[in-house]
Amino acid sequence: METLIKRLERSTFIQAALYVIIGLLIVLYPRVFFDAIVYLVAAYFAIIGLVAIVQGLRHKRDGLPAGFFLGIIYILIALIVFFFAETLASLLPIFIGALFLFGGIIRLIQAVGFRRTIANRWMYFMLSSLLWIGIGLLMLANPFDSLLVLFQLFGGFLIAVGVVEWVLYFTLRSSRRQQG
Repeated sequence: METLIKRLERSTFIQAALYVIIGLLIVLYPRVFFDAIVYLVAAYFAIIGLVAIVQGLRHKRDGLPAGFFLGIIYILIALIVFFFAETLASLLPIFIGALFLFGGIIRLIQAVGFRRTIANRWMYFMLSSLLWIGIGLLMLANPFDSLLVLFQLFGGFLIAVGVVEWVLYFTLRSSRRQQG
């Protein structure tokens, strides 16, 4: 049981730090963050495509293998992502909202499970899960017109979630010390 709590402690602290750092970067530099994501995704697909094409050309026997054509499709996807990023990004709030909603539901289930092991401190986990669910629902409703404003709001939410996660970290740590 103590090993589980130590692992949960460590991962909670690291997650909180990542949320706060990424959140601050998004709040301060939303356009740079958006452009970086577009370039990274496009580069990822382009690299996978080029690798598949090269491997396809190397293993050419009686015509070009399926991997070659799959590589061309990956390069086309990279070009679509690169040139139509704004259009694709308008769908991003839906995906991000769904991730937060499902993550919150999972955390809510965990919080109910912690009721027995962490006694009265499980409410911190409950609040964290409700925050995740609220963020997810807000992002799915998408009342914002500007993607960059939405990114900044998302960054602010990440900072808030990171702070709550740090509270959870210190709660777990103090709970472990009281038990030990």
